[in-house]
Amino acid sequence: MKDTYSERIKIFGVEADRFRKRSDRVAIARMVLFLAMVISAWYFIRERQPAGLPVPLAFLAGFLWLVRHAVAIRRKIRFLELLMEINEQEIRTLDGDYAPFDTGEEYIDYHHPYTYDLDIFGIHSIYRMVIRAATPLGKERLASRLSGPGTDPDLIRKRQDAVRELSGKLNWRQDFLATAKESDWENDKSRNVQSWLTGTDRFTGNPFYAAILRLNPIISLLLPILIIFLLSPSSFLLYYLLPLGVILFKTRSINREQQKVERLLDLFRKYQGLLELIEKENFNSDLTRSLQQTLHHDGVPSSEAMKKLTSLLWGLELRGNLIVAFILNVTFLWDILLMVRLERWRRTYRDDFSRWIDTIAEFETLNSFATFAVNRIDCVYPEIQDGSFRMKIDLGGHPLIPPGKRIDNSLSFNEYGQIYLITGANMAGKSTLLRMVGVNMVLAMAGSPVCARALSLVPVRISSSVRTNDSLGDDESYFYAELKKLNRIISGLETDPPLFVIIDEMLKGTNSHDKHEGSAALIRRLTKLGASGLVATHDVELGVLEKEYPDKIITRCFEVSTEGSQLKFDYILRPGISKSLNATFLMKQMGIIEG
Repeated sequence: MKDTYSERIKIFGVEADRFRKRSDRVAIARMVLFLAMVISAWYFIRERQPAGLPVPLAFLAGFLWLVRHAVAIRRKIRFLELLMEINEQEIRTLDGDYAPFDTGEEYIDYHHPYTYDLDIFGIHSIYRMVIRAATPLGKERLASRLSGPGTDPDLIRKRQDAVRELSGKLNWRQDFLATAKESDWENDKSRNVQSWLTGTDRFTGNPFYAAILRLNPIISLLLPILIIFLLSPSSFLLYYLLPLGVILFKTRSINREQQKVERLLDLFRKYQGLLELIEKENFNSDLTRSLQQTLHHDGVPSSEAMKKLTSLLWGLELRGNLIVAFILNVTFLWDILLMVRLERWRRTYRDDFSRWIDTIAEFETLNSFATFAVNRIDCVYPEIQDGSFRMKIDLGGHPLIPPGKRIDNSLSFNEYGQIYLITGANMAGKSTLLRMVGVNMVLAMAGSPVCARALSLVPVRISSSVRTNDSLGDDESYFYAELKKLNRIISGLETDPPLFVIIDEMLKGTNSHDKHEGSAALIRRLTKLGASGLVATHDVELGVLEKEYPDKIITRCFEVSTEGSQLKFDYILRPGISKSLNATFLMKQMGIIEG
């Protein structure tokens, strides 16, 4: 993929240069037309030839068209620069550099059943590895998908099909992301959108405004004719005090409403562009097609509805030109007319709008996994099965570890109720194995490829106790915090099985004898409750539980060897109980204790 991304950077760079040259030519043409307009106007006025005034007006029209055209060219250049940036970032990800992407730290939840333990969010996280979302709701949707993917096999398989389909649409995926990245998706602006959508109607339904909006244009257009035959010019002027008075009376409330929505114009334009991309693409998977079908209201495409809204918002900007605003208001009560139309739009589409941006967020999530699928040739789509829990991982690895540095291992759960007891010395690979299994399960249930040669899985909820934080603010010790996590696991097994448990080094905050007794009792409780999962420990004496539960507890270990004064880790999972220790050896090597 690196060659593909590099080639795209070159193509977009050449196209951007072409548009920059065009922008320069348009700038020169604008200046020429402006000077021609000024000179021709001056000439025809000086020579008193009113018949020639259409000439400077024509130059003015051309000048205004070029101004609008220049804006479009600048947007195109910005769009191409974003596409170049996207491909440059993808090249960096192929080298394992995810620095350009959001960490998702705002979604870290120390009390979540597994996200904190499995590094789903944070600087070195799964979220940062896969995210290709730009809108606030898109980022939230990806975080939600990783935090709670669900266990419905049919839905997961539909997500997989959608991700497969989108992974083959490189141009569309990058156009979608670039369109989303064009805007400044500040959280406060997103809240302003919702605030405006749920606002109260102040003009729609008022019979006075309904009547005057119909009558005023007719009177304003007929009045000059009536003046010629019946009235005096002073009477003509007096009438216009009525629409001006109405406008001035409502100016404060109109200004407040305008301030709310005018800052949202750019966001609504980007939503329009994203919706149009979805509407016009040819999708084949069940999920993408069903999402596409949500983008309408009584036969009106969502992009057309959004185009109507942006046109109304653009109409508000005309209020900045006092002369134009005066003419439009005295003739059409322009400000109130726009308020009525905006309120009608809001009333008609407010529920649809929430659904439309939800669809955009879902496509951003699917796009994230699709890009991950394309970039990672070491990943495969898992086989999602039905029935009671079982799982087989063939040479699975942690996706955040580069393939050249990673040692892959295999595990198999043939039925629900099996627990792997993993022993090994410090730094031998126990915690990495636990996270590897948990992370790949989360990715699989989210509809993403997984880091393995093959993986088959019946979806199941996950609950873990790997990393524990004490909380002085909550008057909570490290040991008590760990007990709470273990209690959450037991409660889940009692109230809502099945549950896959991941536990690393139980009861770290107590003495060795108490720790051994408590750990053995916990494993027996897990076994009696029918739990499946992984338990890692330094306590090799817990290995005797395999004889007590030969069909339920399976022992595996990581061993460490020494070569002279160096420790050698091979990170290969083996049958049985570990027999190697390294704490004293490492302390001597570091000079902490005397050798």
